[in-house]
Amino acid sequence: MNKKIKGSNWPQLPEELSNISITPTDARFDAMRSNYFRVGNPRLVIMAVTNSQVSETIKYITAVRKKTGSKVPFSVRSGGHGMTMSSVNDGGIILDISQMNEVTIVDEKSGLVRIQAGALWGDVAKILNPYQLVISSGDFGDTGVGGLATSGGIGLLVRNSGLTIDHIIGASLVTSDGKCHWIDEKHEPDLFWAIRGGSSQVGIVTEFLFKADRLVTQDKNFVSPVVVQNVKYLSKKLETFILKWQKWANSSSRRLSSMLMVTLNENGDYIFEATNIWAGSPNEQSKDIFEKSLKLGRTQNQEQQTMEYADLVKAPHEPHRGQQPVYVKNTLVKNFNAAIIDQIETILKNSFVMGIELRAIGGKLNEIKSEATPWDFREATGFVAMWADKNHARQAQKIFTLADQDGLGVYGAYSSDLSEKENSKVWPKPETRERLKNIMNAIDSEQLFDQGRNLNVKK
Repeated sequence: MNKKIKGSNWPQLPEELSNISITPTDARFDAMRSNYFRVGNPRLVIMAVTNSQVSETIKYITAVRKKTGSKVPFSVRSGGHGMTMSSVNDGGIILDISQMNEVTIVDEKSGLVRIQAGALWGDVAKILNPYQLVISSGDFGDTGVGGLATSGGIGLLVRNSGLTIDHIIGASLVTSDGKCHWIDEKHEPDLFWAIRGGSSQVGIVTEFLFKADRLVTQDKNFVSPVVVQNVKYLSKKLETFILKWQKWANSSSRRLSSMLMVTLNENGDYIFEATNIWAGSPNEQSKDIFEKSLKLGRTQNQEQQTMEYADLVKAPHEPHRGQQPVYVKNTLVKNFNAAIIDQIETILKNSFVMGIELRAIGGKLNEIKSEATPWDFREATGFVAMWADKNHARQAQKIFTLADQDGLGVYGAYSSDLSEKENSKVWPKPETRERLKNIMNAIDSEQLFDQGRNLNVKK
């Protein structure tokens, strides 16, 4: 039975979508209206479980826009954890693909894995663990596969494994005409290029084929081990500490990935909370590296443990109520230098800034040719992000100017700013922007996929 959307002049829902749709009068609506960062107020949420339903939803939103003559918002949500917050909207349609979450081992020996876009990365890690397989992804288990895997994927094993997009070897893509395409290096290679760092501008990826990694293990108690060292430092000298940390990280084996969260206390002391992760079982090399980390500054406390990678990124399955009150800006850098650190020092003096996140991200990602994907920052060895109170978003935009001055550009999946200016920094190289725009205009001339990062949309 077709369903009419109350309070609108929208076309009736086709029968295939009626039974999987949620409206504001539905008891499930409050649980499905929001993502992790924002409370949404859509007119309709569609819970797709098949490519056919994704295709029908695309055809329906096209019909809605045509009948109303307006750009009715259309969002796509996999995990609902994207910092762009664009997976929900007000007054439009949310296509939720979280139930398209199957993980299938295609070839255990070669590490080939099919993963549907609605799966959560923590759940993926848990399923892959018995096979001694890992895919470096986000650093929070509830992050959805689809959004991250089309944007880049600076994971906790980034220096060892590179970006998430570097492990994609094929994908199923539904385009704005409702057609489903299998894309890889041989089949529609332009589309395959575009989805590996070009975000969701050319369609909806519903499934990926990945080539997973294996971690080295010498301990029968662990299948895919990582060693995690957490250290808290206190220092008055921001520049001295960051430069020492950078030198230590960059001179270490690429099996080490490291991140810092930096805050400023009321006494004018900088607090550095380091998370250092060694890919594989502990050995003499990891022992030496971790011992050197303790000499970077005055330590407050430190702990170290070996665990399964799957336990490091375990998915908590938190309900989404728009509960994370943050606004994030970032840039990638070739190296941290005095000028960048001076700006970080200035930013931290603002009371609405919760902290600065720094990551050492060189290693494997630097080995991929820049033109291989739309991710424009293959020379980057550092990443810096500002976490601010989202009630001070405009102020946060004004004080974070690193991407304008000393940065290489912006990692799109880790920025809350969807402005046209910000989008141009996500793809800063003219040749990348031009190629993406040409592919987008050819495959989505009506700009159906305009809610997230889109080079053609002015905001």
